[in-house]
Amino acid sequence: MKTNLVVQAMGSEKNVADVEKMVKEELKLKGVKMTSIDTLDVYYKPVENEIYYVMTAKDGSTLEGQLENC
Repeated sequence: MKTNLVVQAMGSEKNVADVEKMVKEELKLKGVKMTSIDTLDVYYKPVENEIYYVMTAKDGSTLEGQLENC
């Protein structure tokens, strides 16, 4: 079974898989290898149209960021 999770708010919508992909692409641009990630928390704020993330690496280091106007 394939599930698509879409968030709709204020006349726009975001596919959750697309949001995850955008964050992972941003992390790759910052030189983060996907295999080094232990946890990745992603927050989508539809009112502000922004995505925030907190990545924790397997070595315990963290990286926070945001994507605006997504």
